[in-house]
Amino acid sequence: MSCKTVLDLTIGVIGTQVPQASPSITWADGHKTVLPAIFDDRSVNLCDEVDIPLIAFMARFPKSDVTSQHVRHLARDSLSSLDVVGTISGCLSINQCVKITGVPFTSPENEFDTHYLDVEFGISPLRPVQAHDVEKRCHDHTRPHIFGNIKSFFDSMHDPKKIQCILDVPLAHICMPHQLRNLDHGIVHGWNQTRTTVPIHSKVHPENFTTRAWGLLHHAGFLTYPHHDAEGTLTWIRMEVGIKFWVIFWLKSGRSDRNQLRNLSVKLADYTTNSKWIEKNCDGEVITLMPGDMLILPPGIVHAVYTPVPSFSTGGHFYHYSCMHLTELSRFIDAEAAYTTTNQDMEHALETLRRMVIAIPCLSQRIVLYNRPLLCLCMMATKGQHYRARGSSAQSAEDTETAVPMGNVAQIIYDYFGLSKRKRAGDIVYVGDQFVPGLPVDRVSLSALFEEKLNM
Repeated sequence: MSCKTVLDLTIGVIGTQVPQASPSITWADGHKTVLPAIFDDRSVNLCDEVDIPLIAFMARFPKSDVTSQHVRHLARDSLSSLDVVGTISGCLSINQCVKITGVPFTSPENEFDTHYLDVEFGISPLRPVQAHDVEKRCHDHTRPHIFGNIKSFFDSMHDPKKIQCILDVPLAHICMPHQLRNLDHGIVHGWNQTRTTVPIHSKVHPENFTTRAWGLLHHAGFLTYPHHDAEGTLTWIRMEVGIKFWVIFWLKSGRSDRNQLRNLSVKLADYTTNSKWIEKNCDGEVITLMPGDMLILPPGIVHAVYTPVPSFSTGGHFYHYSCMHLTELSRFIDAEAAYTTTNQDMEHALETLRRMVIAIPCLSQRIVLYNRPLLCLCMMATKGQHYRARGSSAQSAEDTETAVPMGNVAQIIYDYFGLSKRKRAGDIVYVGDQFVPGLPVDRVSLSALFEEKLNM
């Protein structure tokens, strides 16, 4: 039976994939789910301390619907709109998530098993993986990993004593629905359009390309703690099998200044310690994702995810010109307190951002640029060390052949904004609502400056 018609998601899970004694909870929208249960030798549930109180907090939030101010809900027929990319870009630029219902997806003909992943996605049952294990996380949240392969992960899926997930199954051959493929400005413009003027000579980290698509595998009962995704990327996710409750958070006060947003990320990263502050100051809503649902998150959105049944989803990370102010804010928080990000560490951001700057003089006039995002992009590209995430490799901020041409383009953009020693980029970027992209850039005037100073 489709999970679209079933509110009780404990059916078929309790006693087979989770312990018979697992507790359960009813969410605000009426869904009933198991709660995670890992019992020790004294029959104490190790998940009682952290996971279950956080899930109980998440379950109180209302289900996101078409009235939401934080999520734009689109139907499948929106993909046939000529301006669907523009519509989605506009939402993302003002820090609004986008959920699209009814996108094409790949469901199993029979069972959700290794054969399905092998045939449909080329994921071999013997592919080595690093999984997150809840029991290990309960004992030491900094070392939750175990090593195995896809087959061993599926074998443990039917062991009630195990709750695991794989956060990153590389799937570089997977992509967004073809109507949305041009949303990835880092690849489409940054890399595709600059290799003639700036040939690649330095070693390029493969994550510039491999992070654009991956898969997520989860056992029933896995909770992903509140975090924002690393390096200021946008994230897209498409449900193939199962169901997820994706909870996004924001401040009840509605404040969007940098210090308050950093505080939000830091506090939510440790619910147990900060639960009173969080319940007093944080609001949220639950985005329910079922097979055929697709969610696109702007950079820096703090979210937590609960997976109540075995699930598989595809997704990826990307960059977008109109969201660079949100990317800058997210990377600022990474540099201040990188532990608020829980997805895979990435080493590719600077090189992609620099190539996005280099592409601007030849960028199609069809692409709308906005004041705050454009300045933020230049700031990140020219101040690589300043935005290096705490704990990341120093090599991630080294200069390559892109440094000089990027600097030349960025200086022209700074001249366009009239920046000087008395008027700095931060005087524009750090003032006011950090979610607002500002006015469109006068592309005619900016192009004239490029033609004059770059001899185009």
